[in-house]
Amino acid sequence: MKKPLLLLLILCIIIIIILCIRHCHCNPGPVTGNRTDSPSRAPQRIPDQLVVFYKHAPSPQDLTDLKKKIKDAGIDTLHIEVQRCENCTDTLMELWKTPHIETFVHAETVKGGASTGGGTHTVGEDDLGYYLPNYVINTPPEIIPKEPYRSRGQKFRTDTIYSHTADTVRVAILDTGIDPNLFFSYPQYFWVNKTEQANGADEDSNCLKDDLKGWNFANGNNDITDDSRDGHGTRVALFIINEFQRNNTNALQLLILKTHNKNSEGDMFNIMCAMSYAASKKAKIINASWGFYSQYYFVSPYEPIDAIITRIMASKGILVVTAAGNRIAAADDSALHVGIAPADLRNLDRHRFYPACFGGKPNNVLVVTSANDTMVSPSQNYSTTYTDLAVIADTLDEGSLKFKIPLVAGPPEYIAGSSYATAIATGKIAALFPMSSWPAPPSSPKKADVLSKLGTTVGNKTTLEHQVNGGKFIRHH
Repeated sequence: MKKPLLLLLILCIIIIIILCIRHCHCNPGPVTGNRTDSPSRAPQRIPDQLVVFYKHAPSPQDLTDLKKKIKDAGIDTLHIEVQRCENCTDTLMELWKTPHIETFVHAETVKGGASTGGGTHTVGEDDLGYYLPNYVINTPPEIIPKEPYRSRGQKFRTDTIYSHTADTVRVAILDTGIDPNLFFSYPQYFWVNKTEQANGADEDSNCLKDDLKGWNFANGNNDITDDSRDGHGTRVALFIINEFQRNNTNALQLLILKTHNKNSEGDMFNIMCAMSYAASKKAKIINASWGFYSQYYFVSPYEPIDAIITRIMASKGILVVTAAGNRIAAADDSALHVGIAPADLRNLDRHRFYPACFGGKPNNVLVVTSANDTMVSPSQNYSTTYTDLAVIADTLDEGSLKFKIPLVAGPPEYIAGSSYATAIATGKIAALFPMSSWPAPPSSPKKADVLSKLGTTVGNKTTLEHQVNGGKFIRHH
């Protein structure tokens, strides 16, 4: 081949490669995991989905204007699929689906264009509503068990059952479901929908047929069986029930809402739908033993979630008790990648975990973590800004602070994790807080009032003050 022709061929190949690279850059395709600008900065999200939470019932013109905004952001609006919560009485939340629609959160028209009321501008908000990607939210066990929980055939003790005569407190558990054997062992502690019958109909007119004992938002049916490998939701329920077994005060009704599948994965849309269901069924407390890490600062795309949890739930008189979070290797690796120092990996002021990091505001979120009487567990998060209460563990085993799993038959079992510290705190609050002092909606109980009403149950340790606000703690027995 002659030299001029060879050079021309090489030049053509180079041009083709450049064009291919530019095409790939301009058309990246669906986002299948974290944000592409920094893989360390955001949790996994479901691609092509946008959670829309309206501030008021939208008019036809509102929806037309919203579609125009989305189109102006360069997103196809001709094939948008709109999905509402399965509990159709909630008309304020929808899931919009079309390619790349989650990028609308960062569109100029909803980026810093409205205020959440706290004086700061947020991402994904305008006068109509809040907009956020459909984030994946896990309830990861601290240690993956070799043998799945559901294969053990767990049995429960019923040797002591108190007769509660005080007020009934309805507690919604948003988690992996419940072991049916626990429901049958302690039926007096579980909510039953008396307006519904097992006949395939919808007597309470919420579009959920036979929601007799709660609802499975993860799979869209009324099967609330815990099919997770570690029995996460069941164990959360056990710790809550245990506090009522030990305190002959308020009566308990557990409302079981399965928001996480067998892999312990949930998503933001179904979790928010479940919160709405809990509010419609008059729950007083929501136990949220889950969360996700992120390294976003200042203007945060999670502020819409903040508004939903700490304002809308608060307006319905609901207290949300949430976990401070455990060490997760992948999240720590991401934090180090963006420059967070190793010494700050457990510090919520630096390495943020949501919704725990909403707890520093004067609202209805109470964050807890397990601890001994001098320091928070080295594998769990802390912050004097966000962490309101420590739960002192039962034992130190294999380098971890652990709690004894209550009410199970057979040899004693111990488990670690802020998920269970959260459940213990939920149980104590629900068992001991006088319902006569619970404010009626649109007010909600403030965490300072809640802790003060628990009296001597809550202690203070100066040795904890550098990791927990006021050094407040409770004990698990």
